[in-house]
Amino acid sequence: MHSPLLSNDLLLAQNVPPKAPVPGVAQDSSPPPGAGAGGSSAASPIAGFTPILMMLVIFVPFFLLMSRRQKKEAQARASLKKGDRVMTNAGLIGELVEMDDRVAKVKVAAGVTVQIVANTVSPFVEPEKAPAKALKEATSDKK
Repeated sequence: MHSPLLSNDLLLAQNVPPKAPVPGVAQDSSPPPGAGAGGSSAASPIAGFTPILMMLVIFVPFFLLMSRRQKKEAQARASLKKGDRVMTNAGLIGELVEMDDRVAKVKVAAGVTVQIVANTVSPFVEPEKAPAKALKEATSDKK
């Protein structure tokens, strides 16, 4: 009876090396399955770097755009002075009372001044003061 524990498939799965050839016994000289007789070519060394190159092509421009945006925001924040209308990332709109490197004080109502992280403050641009060209383009799209 044939035991499944001694099958060749199981031995291959366990990475057991093949038996040494016995002298005087004819050996099977056919190539292993998957090795074509036409000569297989080795994989290109560039093929291993293709996923890395693809990620670089995608992420490098993304990070460059992010750094440009952060520089613009930092310049706009540096140009703020006392009395300017500002908006926080949370959407609060108020008047800048005081600002240092880490904390900004914003007056949001009469007698109400809040302290917020300075990085969350940006200049507030009134919607009515948007460029006329942008308004014309927006209205022409609706027609």
